[in-house]
Amino acid sequence: MIITERTASDAELDKVLDIIKKGALSPEGKENISIKLITDDRAVIERRAGKIGEYINLLSGAAPDPFPYISDLFDYAEHTHADFPGSDIYRAGEFLHSYISMLSFLQKEDEIHDTDRELSEEILSSLDEEGNVTENHPRLLPLIRKRDEVRAERMRFSASFISSHRESVQQSEPLYRNERVVIPIRSDQKNSIECCISGSSASGNTLFAEPFQLVALNNDAVIAEERIRSEKMKILHELSDKVRDLLPIMKKMLSEVIDFDFHYSFALWARREKASHPQNGNTLSLIAARHPLLGKSAVPIDIALPDNVVALVLSGANAGGKTVTMKTVALLAMLNQISGYVTASESSVLPVYSSFFADIGDNQSILDSASTFSSHMKNIAEIARKADSASLVILDELGSGTDPEEGAALSRSILTYFSTHAALTLITSHYPEVKSFAYSEERMMNASMEFDERSGLPTYRVLEGIPGDSHAIATAKRSGMPKEITESASLALRGGEKTAGKIIQALISKERALDRKITEMSLLKKKLEVSEKELQEKEEHIRELESSLRKEGIKEINDYLRDSRKKLEKLVMEVRTGTLTKEKTKKVRTFTDSIEKKKEEEEELVIEEISDNTPLEAGDAVECGSMHTPGVVVSVSDDKAVVQLDNGLKMAISRSMIRHRNIKKEPEKASVQFSSSSRKAEYTMDVRGLTLEETLRRLDDQFEAAVLSGLSSFSIIHGYGDGILSRGIHEYLRKRRDVKDYRFALPDDGGMGKTYVEL
Repeated sequence: MIITERTASDAELDKVLDIIKKGALSPEGKENISIKLITDDRAVIERRAGKIGEYINLLSGAAPDPFPYISDLFDYAEHTHADFPGSDIYRAGEFLHSYISMLSFLQKEDEIHDTDRELSEEILSSLDEEGNVTENHPRLLPLIRKRDEVRAERMRFSASFISSHRESVQQSEPLYRNERVVIPIRSDQKNSIECCISGSSASGNTLFAEPFQLVALNNDAVIAEERIRSEKMKILHELSDKVRDLLPIMKKMLSEVIDFDFHYSFALWARREKASHPQNGNTLSLIAARHPLLGKSAVPIDIALPDNVVALVLSGANAGGKTVTMKTVALLAMLNQISGYVTASESSVLPVYSSFFADIGDNQSILDSASTFSSHMKNIAEIARKADSASLVILDELGSGTDPEEGAALSRSILTYFSTHAALTLITSHYPEVKSFAYSEERMMNASMEFDERSGLPTYRVLEGIPGDSHAIATAKRSGMPKEITESASLALRGGEKTAGKIIQALISKERALDRKITEMSLLKKKLEVSEKELQEKEEHIRELESSLRKEGIKEINDYLRDSRKKLEKLVMEVRTGTLTKEKTKKVRTFTDSIEKKKEEEEELVIEEISDNTPLEAGDAVECGSMHTPGVVVSVSDDKAVVQLDNGLKMAISRSMIRHRNIKKEPEKASVQFSSSSRKAEYTMDVRGLTLEETLRRLDDQFEAAVLSGLSSFSIIHGYGDGILSRGIHEYLRKRRDVKDYRFALPDDGGMGKTYVEL
């Protein structure tokens, strides 16, 4: 994987990573987030993106605690066997505590080990932040209590001694010297008191005395203090040993923390920037892409390259957003290969590149005596040596800084070279020759930054397939250039002809006309396919209905026969038993009458046989069944004929159920007719004054009517306003699959107040 520091800097990846690092919880995690994480392994990218997506969902819970820096502990343990300083032990305890909070954040409480939790709690409860053993440690409390008792007794003795020797003492309060209590006495009274003299004042008038009993009490106090100090050292030693024993596990923990920190910091950034995971693909397509450093001022851009395009020439006004657009493409491609998340719509598609190269900005070097042009050529030459068929190459203002004719020729050659040696090459250029060249090459495409002719300002939107003008005079006006100069330039510009530009515009117009014809043919083909499919579905439905009716009729007859048989058997039994009475005779007659009636009903239901021996031919006008349903013979077999009935149905009917009519006509072809309640399609829709909701309803009707009427293109007048209506319409058009293309109108036909739509 190749990416240079300059390429990352030109695309401002380093600045974005610095922002993302702020979300990391450990110093080691911050150090890990760098351009070294860029990978061309799709599996790694997908795995990272999946984790970041999981973390985004977890961010609604409590945040984990920050981690202290502990990498130096491993070096310390490797180079010395001495105990860890208390501050290092405390950092180890903090690390364990934060690691446990990390597992809780990840909802992995079952992975928390009791020994880790116990050691963390022991360290943090035993030491303060500076690594000192706390005074309330359970092992110190009895020792401290003993020391305090000795100190209290020492103070009581000192106060009593001073009170009983007022003529000998120099002052009414004892003093502390070298952690011992002494009595200040007058130098002339030293022989009157049995004591040890430990020193004197500078003048020699005061002696510092320890009566023999006070000597013992001072010794007891010193011993008590030493026991406390010794116990603290034991506690630190024990904790140090426990930390040293746990270091191998903590090293593995640190690896987990660094991995966690990467996904956690990117999850925070992705949620804040509303970033999403793009789709994998071989062709770049960015939808609503934003440069994250621009914040709310970023204008979303759309760039969708056809499958065969390997080079894009971006042109347009100075300060119109060309360089920002190029940086956005490069930056998002790199971010995708770090984290799988970019500031663009999730419907975007990004390939995976093997390397990234960029030449953006002026790298002129005074020390190397290199001009702007020389600096660019040196960098591009280096890129040409290193790029491969999977590289992304971005060249800003290609060929500038030298003679225009030579610069244009060199630009075409460089573009041709990279179109066969890189996966995708993006350049910006003002040369008309380069724009014409890109238009003539099948594997290259023009694009431009939109410019509002009315306001004289760029809109920062990308127009695909159309080269743009530089609008240098308009830029000069905005920059405060004197009117005399700009007017003179305008006159000079009008005196010349922009031949290449005119040729390109004419070719674009012809291409659009051809696209409309292709669209119309596609719509016609689609309509025929729909008609054929509906006919097939109707025939299948009729066959299913016929079969269903036949089964129901047979079932009804069987049920009737079963009931009749039971009734007949019962009557026969009644007639055989006993004498024949009027009532029995009446029952028999009633039953036979019902049979005859049922027979008549069945004859009405079943298509009656019609005596007609005249041969049938395709096209004969006939009547079918007892209802004399009119129809036309479509085809004839041995005992059946396929008849197209007047109600539109086509049925296979027995020959005995068909007879001729007096008239004969050609068979009618079945057709599917469309009907719609929507109004007639409009070539130009005027939605000014409507709300966005009303406009979208109108558009629904317009699209239905356009399909039925075969309309391949139309325009929408929405006006300028505050942009809500135009943005809403464009968002609606972007989501419709039957829309091939949409764009703002030409400046002389309404500009940004009108939108062309191609179906």
